[in-house]
Amino acid sequence: MSETDNESLSEATALRVGLIADADEAPRYAEAVRRCSGLELCASAGMPQDVAPGGVDWYDDTRVLIAQGGVDVMVTGSSPRVGAALGEMAAEHSLHVWQPPPLGRNFAEAIEAARRLKTTETAYRVASWWEHVGAQVRWALEFEPGCKPLFSEVQVSAPGPALQSWRSSQVDAGGGVLAFDAYAALEALTAIRGLPESVAGTIAKCRSSSTGAPRETEDVAIAILRYEDGGVACVRAAWDIPPPVQITLHHGSKLSVRYDDNSAAVLDRDGRLIEERLLPPGFLAAEMERLVAEITGQPDREAAAAAIERHLAVSALLEAIYLSARTEHPEIPRRLFEVQKWPQPER
Repeated sequence: MSETDNESLSEATALRVGLIADADEAPRYAEAVRRCSGLELCASAGMPQDVAPGGVDWYDDTRVLIAQGGVDVMVTGSSPRVGAALGEMAAEHSLHVWQPPPLGRNFAEAIEAARRLKTTETAYRVASWWEHVGAQVRWALEFEPGCKPLFSEVQVSAPGPALQSWRSSQVDAGGGVLAFDAYAALEALTAIRGLPESVAGTIAKCRSSSTGAPRETEDVAIAILRYEDGGVACVRAAWDIPPPVQITLHHGSKLSVRYDDNSAAVLDRDGRLIEERLLPPGFLAAEMERLVAEITGQPDREAAAAAIERHLAVSALLEAIYLSARTEHPEIPRRLFEVQKWPQPER
């Protein structure tokens, strides 16, 4: 078969994608879709036409794209408020969906989405940094028994969004730095240590935007997590406090494990490096490949359900921290599952 025939076959079998994203997110999501051989970007909406990806149909109404765009997959990069409505509409039209986390603006919305996914036959993937790096991080944690986490530290700092961004809006986003820039680190922490028994948290708005006006969502969050086995974790997240960083340290009885965006490492008692492995690059590109595999391969419903349960656990953790910040008392994440009548995660 000639190279031209191969290209024609690839184009013929590629899944048609409709991208719904805001102006800031559209370029990087469009690039990730176009770099995936199993996907073909065919339509876009949600962003102004002058910043929409070139060479594809642009719609001024996201509902028209979903209902009449002739696409197989919806890739979203919008606010959780918009994403919840789009996900429901996509399910009604039997479209596969990819979205960044969180699953909803709050735990109730996340549960509502999970209930809907139980009855849908299409793939619905929520991006997971943990699935991308988990093998390397687990290698470090299993280096020897002395690595088992007893005390964990999570530190995240990132540039904050503009005042006009949906991330600055409580109604659109549901949360600030903790729910977005710290999400990947919290997902990994939850995958490794499970849900804590209790959470004490506080949030604040300490850094003004360039216009001087404050955002509605928090730009500083601090939380102390206490676990059933007596262990503890400390989470610190902030916008606009340099340098940008995402780093987690797990301290065991003898050794420590450190990971960030680039590598996972095992450290001795004095913090000296014992061994280190690079983490895989190309997170978004890998996510698109995983999406194609979920759609075209044999569906692994157990793995998909486990991924949604993990995202629900992170949503419960976030909600407990925000609730603790309001009540000024420790909160129990597992009680949120009881309220929503959803099975609690295994301990």
